[in-house]
Amino acid sequence: MPLNCLISHSYISKNLISISLGLSSLILIAQPAFSAEKVKLIYGPFNGKISVESLEKYAATGEMTQELRMYSKFLKKEDLIQLKYWLSNRFESDRVEMYQFTNTPEGEKFLQELGTAIKTHPQRNGFYAIRSSLIGAADNPDQSDGWTVIEAMYKFPTEDLQINTKELFELSKFWSADKQKNQAALDMFAPKAKK
Repeated sequence: MPLNCLISHSYISKNLISISLGLSSLILIAQPAFSAEKVKLIYGPFNGKISVESLEKYAATGEMTQELRMYSKFLKKEDLIQLKYWLSNRFESDRVEMYQFTNTPEGEKFLQELGTAIKTHPQRNGFYAIRSSLIGAADNPDQSDGWTVIEAMYKFPTEDLQINTKELFELSKFWSADKQKNQAALDMFAPKAKK
């Protein structure tokens, strides 16, 4: 049975943290002026940086670089599997759909909440940078097969990208508690069906 058939809406909403981690990596695609090359991960006492290239390699091959191996010690095996799944999945929304979603009340609320855990500066919500990276990743007319979280990371418009994974876990629980309220986000970030 294909993997997509096994994933239900509750499974998707339960793993919004993986999406969030993936979204944070979307910010890292090189751009002329600014581009984050590393993601600063904060998990309790752990505070380390992981390159987007390491995340990209893990998404493509499942192989962990030394820097990712160090961080993986703090995660459950299931979380690592989901991280790979969300980093490598393709999403169908195009630039217009993403722009429209991120400018709805539901989309803005989703990005504001996500921006409390994914920031460009310790005191600055990542709302605008996340919106920019998502729209940029979805604007890929040459790619009829959709976009990935890694591609969104490469579109992140600043050099600094900080992710508080504890806050992401709390957001995931919050989003999972009310699936109907978050249906627009679940629909927007549903993985593309694999052929």
